[in-house]
Amino acid sequence: MRINRNRALEAYQNYAASFNAQDVKIRLKIEHTYRVAALAEQIAASLSLSKDDVDLAWLLGLLHDLGRFPQIRKYGTFNDALSENHAAMSGNLLFQEGRIRDYIDDDSEDSLIEKAVRLHSAYALPKGLSERERMFAKILRDADKVDILKVNCDFPLNEIYDVPLEQFRTAGVSEAVIQDVRQERTVDHRHCETCMDSLLAHICLVYGLVFQESIREVRKQGYLKKMLGFESDNPEAQKALAETDRCVHAYMEKRLADQTNA
Repeated sequence: MRINRNRALEAYQNYAASFNAQDVKIRLKIEHTYRVAALAEQIAASLSLSKDDVDLAWLLGLLHDLGRFPQIRKYGTFNDALSENHAAMSGNLLFQEGRIRDYIDDDSEDSLIEKAVRLHSAYALPKGLSERERMFAKILRDADKVDILKVNCDFPLNEIYDVPLEQFRTAGVSEAVIQDVRQERTVDHRHCETCMDSLLAHICLVYGLVFQESIREVRKQGYLKKMLGFESDNPEAQKALAETDRCVHAYMEKRLADQTNA
């Protein structure tokens, strides 16, 4: 399948232009989308995929968060639990409303594209995916997770989490979240009771990264260090951040020492 990147970019730009780019949340998602597309391309290239498949990975990054825009317009939040599942919204825009044809005429990869987009924010991938579908879903999920760390550093936390910054400085950390940290697993969002829990959940996205290129990129960018350096006034949160720092860095070193690329 051949992808005309210029056409796809123009379609995305026209779509994004219909929303208010002066809204911080809209601007955040526009910038995030371009970076996720580039990261997906980078990860795919690190796997020595064909040019067409690298282009497909890039396209997935471009399409994955289309649903965020109407979500923000309608609900004013990124919180799926308080609005709608943004990945499902993206899939509906593309495949129920037919907007996928704005980006590409060839429908040979429609099933893969729809599955990757709809699953990009799921806690875990379901069984039943083909090997190829699973690979592309993992590439997109990794690219999204890597860039979420940057978003947490480049945009005010109150805009991302919809709580006052002062609340972050005083909030504690739930025991269930700390247990997720210690067990080297992606935080189950059902465990998140405070805004600091949500911040740690984003930090622990590192545990869900599949490809070594993704972990190398996290180390190179340095945003994880900035997030872990958050200055909390809560002593328990300070301890939790320090423990999380040790755990996630030990995990990354262990993963990079492994010669296999999952």
